[in-house]
Amino acid sequence: MSVIQEYRDLYMKAYLARKDEFDARIASGIEQNRKGDCRLRLTDVDGKPLAGKTVRVTQKTHDFKYGANIFLLDEFPDEARNAEYRRAFKEYFNLATVPFYWNSLEPERGKPRYAADSPKIYRRPAPDLCVDYCKESGIEAKLHCLCYEKFNPAWIRGLPREETWALYEKRFAEIAERYAGKLMEFEVINEMRWADSWRSTCSSVTFEKGFVERAFELADRYFPGETLVINEGNPLPDAASKGYFDAYYVVIQNLLARGYRIDKIGLQNHLFVGATADTPEKYEASVRNSGNVRLNDPGMYFAGLDVYAAFGLPLEITEVTVPTFGEGEEAEQLQADMLRLWYSVWFSHPLVNTVVYWNTADGTAFVEDQQKWTWNENNVCGGLFHNDMTPKLSARALHDLFHKEWHTDLTLTADENGVVRFRGFYGDYEAAVDGETLPFGLHTGQDNAATLTKGSENA
Repeated sequence: MSVIQEYRDLYMKAYLARKDEFDARIASGIEQNRKGDCRLRLTDVDGKPLAGKTVRVTQKTHDFKYGANIFLLDEFPDEARNAEYRRAFKEYFNLATVPFYWNSLEPERGKPRYAADSPKIYRRPAPDLCVDYCKESGIEAKLHCLCYEKFNPAWIRGLPREETWALYEKRFAEIAERYAGKLMEFEVINEMRWADSWRSTCSSVTFEKGFVERAFELADRYFPGETLVINEGNPLPDAASKGYFDAYYVVIQNLLARGYRIDKIGLQNHLFVGATADTPEKYEASVRNSGNVRLNDPGMYFAGLDVYAAFGLPLEITEVTVPTFGEGEEAEQLQADMLRLWYSVWFSHPLVNTVVYWNTADGTAFVEDQQKWTWNENNVCGGLFHNDMTPKLSARALHDLFHKEWHTDLTLTADENGVVRFRGFYGDYEAAVDGETLPFGLHTGQDNAATLTKGSENA
């Protein structure tokens, strides 16, 4: 038995033990939550039904958002990979997470890097560059993150609290003026459960009572019409085991009960196997760590998601990393199978409407050197693409899910009233009749009945 086969047996054990149960819930959830019935009536310009016509119904977009961070936009040292990244991103994703880390957005006080031609900082392309690319490519863009105390600029550390809050307000105001109405959502605060581990970068207000509340007050003031997201690092295992006494759940419950506006709940899901390993033995121990193995248990995912679903708010898997346990096709296939399982669980859940993969290309992930240890996400090999931007099996699996398996493309025949009926995945569509394409949509919460007129000006 190969080492990769041993890892497969270990990581797929929980799924295989309850395979029929999990597969049934996934299939039922996808059918109920991601698809709807549609009725189209086709007529000519005089209102006469197009009886007996052959109609090709093709899904063009997904309402469900599946994205990645866009931190490598124009960041490769060669133009060939930059061009391929730009091409591939819009082929594989419909959403991009844009970096607004304060330390790289404003490394020098009063000189922010919003403009597309700003000086480069690796893995931190300027927001305007990212937003412009997304607009040109038909991709939604989201902001990450208004408050993330791990990535504060050096110049803010040690400043008095009132000056710090004034600078925060200035930051919110500037971002709102420039990007309000242009982004799908705004992450307000990130990873506060982990703040104690990065005290060296924290500001004078990080640990004061009411920090999170004040952040949401500012967000509500400056982004009144926007979607506000709270985000946290890997909370699903704790929610699965602790239920409604999970710390993140209690924080959200408290904020909502006191009237703070949270529009969406963010849930990271990184499986950072080997990120701190500096020897083969430490890597092997990390692979076999029971906590890491648990992160491939659909039962844990369903249990955790069901806890947060109690709020009735949309859920987003904001950051995803699936490791590759080695090199070669066998290792890549395990990563692809794990990715397919995770996405299937999330896609089936009624409250999840967005999933964002994190590092797209191997060898380009976050590395942090500490005095006693090094955090190196490149050890994880969690990219969907090789470093040369050729797709791994996981990238192809993700593409197939949203472009083949969870995709509607049908050839139908209109009845005597010019009507066709079908059940399809939610999104925007085209109906092709006699070489003419007629746009329409199939969306949750709508009656999804439409009359399409062949030969009209809007055809």
